[in-house]
Amino acid sequence: QVFVCGDDMEAKQMVMDIVRALGLTPLDQGSLLAAQEIENYPLQLFPMWKFPVLLSLGLTAFFFFYCLIRDIIYPYVYENQDFSFFIAISIPNRICPIMALILLALVYLPGVLAAIIQLYRGTKYRRFPNWLDKWMLCRKQLGLVALAFASLHVLYTLIIPIRSFVRWRISSLTVSQALSNKTEPLNTTNAWLSDSYLALGILGFFLFVLLGITSLPSVSNNVNWREFRFVQVR
Repeated sequence: QVFVCGDDMEAKQMVMDIVRALGLTPLDQGSLLAAQEIENYPLQLFPMWKFPVLLSLGLTAFFFFYCLIRDIIYPYVYENQDFSFFIAISIPNRICPIMALILLALVYLPGVLAAIIQLYRGTKYRRFPNWLDKWMLCRKQLGLVALAFASLHVLYTLIIPIRSFVRWRISSLTVSQALSNKTEPLNTTNAWLSDSYLALGILGFFLFVLLGITSLPSVSNNVNWREFRFVQVR
């Protein structure tokens, strides 16, 4: 993209035609007042990622300390049990899906707020408030960060069976059943719930990945509006 601004419409159109002839995409930034902002673009480093990253770090820290107090500090103080190893896998695996759902909700929430503001004003031609405008511009980044948290949740879930704590718990249950000479029958209700939960999780992650792929410019440029809305709704 080549950013173009100017007060002379004919001159600006001529420059944009030259840009197209070079095989590039001109982007009209308005009047000459935008020149300073355009000149500062090369000095910016991922400007649209600042808010999503800071928000993600803040929420992650909040949920981490909450889980730390709830699952490690509280049992250690009141029950004298050491579950400090939960910091490595259990707590991150609890934080990642929460963050993915919250960030995904933050992707669609500004669109709802924008629609409410438009209905309240009775027109769609007035500019949104500055905070909402910036929020809507970084929705793609919020969605990609949410996809990253969902992917981490998948990886953490896959390694659960090889954890020492899980293997110890399974072997302890097996030994206790052998000593009591009693085997618990298969609970088909729990089996259905577990398999359904995993199946829906796989389907949800697949749709999440599909949504993330279609948000990439190289992909979104090849789909029409109806196809893009179909993916968004799903």
